[in-house]
Amino acid sequence: MPTKRKKKSARRVPAPAKKRPAKILFHVEGKMSTFGGPNDHGMSPSEGLALFEPGDLNDPRYADLFLPAPPPGTSGLGRRLNPDKYYFACRWNYNETSRELLRRSLARVENPQNGLAADARPVDWGPNEDTARVADLSPGLAAALKLNTDDLVSITIAAEPAVAAGTKKAALVRRAGHGSSNPNLKPPIKEFIESPFHSARNGGKIDKVVLHCTESSLPSTLREFQTGTRQVSAHYVIDRNGDIYQMVRDSERANHCMGANENSIGIEHVGGETDALAAAQAKASASLIRWLLAQYDIPRTNVFGHDFTPGYSRPGGTSCPDKLFGAAHSQATIAAWVEANV
Repeated sequence: MPTKRKKKSARRVPAPAKKRPAKILFHVEGKMSTFGGPNDHGMSPSEGLALFEPGDLNDPRYADLFLPAPPPGTSGLGRRLNPDKYYFACRWNYNETSRELLRRSLARVENPQNGLAADARPVDWGPNEDTARVADLSPGLAAALKLNTDDLVSITIAAEPAVAAGTKKAALVRRAGHGSSNPNLKPPIKEFIESPFHSARNGGKIDKVVLHCTESSLPSTLREFQTGTRQVSAHYVIDRNGDIYQMVRDSERANHCMGANENSIGIEHVGGETDALAAAQAKASASLIRWLLAQYDIPRTNVFGHDFTPGYSRPGGTSCPDKLFGAAHSQATIAAWVEANV
């Protein structure tokens, strides 16, 4: 007879351990803006950062947040931030998230509208509560997430606090917050469509706004600024219906006014050579110019038509901005429009 085999007892397989959700140390969602870098004239030349000190410039953990040298005429860390790096500011309660914890934390920053997300480092306290915004992001981070001023952003720090038990909590510190000097909101940007035709300002201060006429349709203009053989571009394009497209970040130099690009912001207006501004287009342009003047401390007298811009190396070589701002081709026409509308 065959030998009976003993039944093997069923081996118990332990159930997979449940993954514990990370502890949320900080979370906020709301409107955002941008800050930091050489062209953030909402920050004073000497303004520092709440979370970092000059000594951190030599710390390899943090050095890459900053430009190799301070921008001309500045001494603070705020304007020395590298605008292409991923950093941000929120209104911290240091009793809940200590300064030291924030210095070594990375946050998940997300655009709730499109799901794009990136890790970024906290660097400062802000923005001012009066702005009704919850966070300020670096220009590079905002561009990567396709965020424009007053879009919604979500920021989360999820980690176990690495603070020894019994550590005395820091006192709550409140600051006015950076970016509070511009009383105007930046008008909504319909879409950021980056042009490859841009370059560094090399420390140049933005001190003028240049107004253009596209002399072509919106699709043709956007295509030209993306793939055209002339390699021209502008910071903003305003359609006839008032929609604003941004194609070059303010911190970069666009190719819109030969000889005057380093220190200017270029605004293209969709229209033909004999067109006047459409009503919605004029309103959007005035709103954008108003924000730019306050943001970069530009005098109203430094808004120019293309052909009349100081430094333009081909004066008399263009009819731009044509008749968009008035029948006469003159800087006086531009100045009168600015006086009446901006």
